[in-house]
Amino acid sequence: MRMRWMVVFAMIGAAMWPCGASAAEITGKWVAEITGPMLLEPAYAHVTLESTGDTVSGTWGSNTVKGSAKGAQVTLTVTDAEGAAAGELTGKVDGAEGTGSGTLAGLGRRPGGAFPGARPPMPQEVTWKLTREVTPSAKPREINYDPKTFQAYYYAGNKPDLHIFPGDIVHTWSVDSAGVDKNGKRLALGGNANIGPIYVEGALPGDTLVVHLIKIEPNRKTARQGSRIQQFGVTPAYNLVAKYDPGFNGEYQLDNATGIATLTAPTPALKDFKLQMKPMLGCISVAPPGFEAFTGPHLGVYGGNLDYNGTVSGTTMLFPVFHPGALFGFGDGHAAMADGEVTQTGLETSMNVTFSVDVIKGYQSQGVREEDNEYIISFGVAGSLQEALKTSTAQLATWIKHDYGLSDSEVALLLGAVMRIEVTELVDPEFNVVTKVPKSTLAMLKPVSGK
Repeated sequence: MRMRWMVVFAMIGAAMWPCGASAAEITGKWVAEITGPMLLEPAYAHVTLESTGDTVSGTWGSNTVKGSAKGAQVTLTVTDAEGAAAGELTGKVDGAEGTGSGTLAGLGRRPGGAFPGARPPMPQEVTWKLTREVTPSAKPREINYDPKTFQAYYYAGNKPDLHIFPGDIVHTWSVDSAGVDKNGKRLALGGNANIGPIYVEGALPGDTLVVHLIKIEPNRKTARQGSRIQQFGVTPAYNLVAKYDPGFNGEYQLDNATGIATLTAPTPALKDFKLQMKPMLGCISVAPPGFEAFTGPHLGVYGGNLDYNGTVSGTTMLFPVFHPGALFGFGDGHAAMADGEVTQTGLETSMNVTFSVDVIKGYQSQGVREEDNEYIISFGVAGSLQEALKTSTAQLATWIKHDYGLSDSEVALLLGAVMRIEVTELVDPEFNVVTKVPKSTLAMLKPVSGK
């Protein structure tokens, strides 16, 4: 009899509680996709929720949230980093998914409130969808990736060819700038075809993708180089009188064992000419912001045809993320290349590449950055060399101020004393200049906690 009454009470309790997920099932890490009439494209946020009884708390991007849950129904109040009201959200979270509506402030590419005197960001009507963050395997994977697609343009609409997690180590290869593989077979159109794109789980707009280039090595014995100086590399007068040999042979033989490249058919004047190889990736990128699309020779805040001869084995690249998964790719391998790419080519060849990735959540670099053993390096891409230099220097100054807490006067003194400049790209649709500061100098400073 006692057991029967216990069953009855349990049934009554279940009937009184709303159907759907329990409050405890709200706990965990989520990805929010936010849409609304004022947004041209969806916005995204990393969301972490915890529940204790009917109470819910956590973070929504850089905001904090507090609220309540009754069964699957959830109500959240959003507060920004300064403690100001930033929205109200209501909806339903059931199992691995949540949906709802409400208001949120600070959305879009120019959210406001970013400089003194700016109007505070206004809440706008939104709808939201939550999905559980994909959980990686317990141990990072070793992936042998045989590319199936090669894209000669940078665009968020390109479909991912591979999904990876931060920490995975990927062994792969790329065709050369003409789309030719290690066997001399053309697999893609020319114009700097890149592998992928590759979708990085956990990377969202507003994050920074960190790419560790573990090894870059030519996978064939030959490379080719142009033998005409491109028009932007010299004066019009030089171009007018230059008499280039149409039959000149710019092919090299590559020896990975010695790291030496020699001409296949040298002229008498170049019979003793040889090069120390420095294998690099000319193109490396994430998908550009919004609906923008650029062909392979282009470069910008997303990366692309950067042609920096310091993008070699052992370096780390940092890219702002503009779309879920970042949509990472690379190509256009060079066995070696001089500064500026004045012949519009390096020693063009296909490459074997090993890399891994990380994601810095909630912090977005202004443009492409790099680190090697000696320097931190800032890229500046623009329509003129002067603007490219300004862009690169501004990013480098902002980077150091953020990581080391320097004042504007302090960072000015630092850059004026130790900054170095390299022109990496002279002959493509945009110019590229890198500025860099020695790590030995930064070692004299104290990083801001958590940087």
